Amino acid sequence: MDDFKKYANSFQAKSRLGLESIGRLCEKFQNPQDKLKFIHVAGTNGKGSVCAFLQCILTESGRKTGKYISPNMLDVCERISIDGKNITENEMNALLDEVGKAAAEVERETGAMPTQFEIWTAAAFIYFEKQNCDIVVLETGLGGRLDATNIIKAPLCSVITKIDIDHIDYLGGTLEKIAGEKAGIIKKNSPVVTVNQEECVMEVLKESAKRNESYFFIADTPKNHRQDSMSEIFDLNDIKNLRINLSGLHQTENAALAAEVALFMDIEEKYVLSGLDKARNMGRFEKLSENPCTVFDGAHNLSGTQALINAIERYFPEEKLTIIYGAMADKDIDASLTLFKEHGFCDRARVFTVTVEDNPRAQRADVLADMFSAMGFKVSSFENIGKAYDEAVKQGNTVVICGSLYLYKDLKKYL
Repeated sequence: MDDFKKYANSFQAKSRLGLESIGRLCEKFQNPQDKLKFIHVAGTNGKGSVCAFLQCILTESGRKTGKYISPNMLDVCERISIDGKNITENEMNALLDEVGKAAAEVERETGAMPTQFEIWTAAAFIYFEKQNCDIVVLETGLGGRLDATNIIKAPLCSVITKIDIDHIDYLGGTLEKIAGEKAGIIKKNSPVVTVNQEECVMEVLKESAKRNESYFFIADTPKNHRQDSMSEIFDLNDIKNLRINLSGLHQTENAALAAEVALFMDIEEKYVLSGLDKARNMGRFEKLSENPCTVFDGAHNLSGTQALINAIERYFPEEKLTIIYGAMADKDIDASLTLFKEHGFCDRARVFTVTVEDNPRAQRADVLADMFSAMGFKVSSFENIGKAYDEAVKQGNTVVICGSLYLYKDLKKYL
């Protein structure tokens, strides 16, 4: 069983999409997902933040609220939580003992061991059912249509965050194809809430909703933005002075989406306000230290990079920067670097590249350095993020660490 736990907690470089394996695994436990109520969240950017906002709002309203997310930042137990409290390591080990026996049966039946993500998803369903959760906020892992989380029946609501080009090897190389995969979570007579999207994306989502006879709703745009240090205050419809402590104007759109979902479910306005204010989400333009000012943001694709740049220009408009950058090799790194260049970062930023540790998908630091250098940046590559950060501190600039959420764990290990 120790070997199984090691497998379940290990990094999986290649995903395996499909519902047969997760279906067989859940059947071994009498389909716990069928006894739960869900809000199902898919999209490219903002899923984690929307889930964080929703869990806080629902918990504030008195509902026992489970949340399932991926990937984790520091500890695998972050993936499964109830009312903001992560599952304990002992509880997780007990769950994996149960799931491990069932996974071995599935392997004997099909010839393939369930993937790590399928194991975690089944474990989450079992845990939430045992804990009698009133509702579960469920984040997709990859895509939607064939994602393991899509084994659930019709949710209370399907939520689609901003869709962008990402994971093209699995989801397709166009926005329309990716939107089609994300729209796969839309089910018969289950309402759909989304944000303003590219026209081609919106057409796909609307058609899927129509085909499933599902009510389709577009969240209103936040208005009258104000900032209080790195917090954001905005208005939504007739609700005034909503405050969030996740930084960046893009987070107001995520907060508005979560608020609209909650209001659609008849959650009282006071709980929406308090839930948004209390929500936190690691690694999303998160200020980690004051001296030097150090900010971490995942920013792993084009939209994420644009949101990061917008936040830097909003909160640190004049400061010189040291950017510590690490990324996955399968991302469109050139496009992100081009954005940095177009916004004048060649002149205001020194770049330190690093390789994300213990991750076979990671791009090498020296390759990243060559890519930055080719675009005119002053750049150095480092053996690890600890050495890069030590050197960044000496520079005396505002430090921005970005390119992959996987960097977060590496950074915390050295800080």
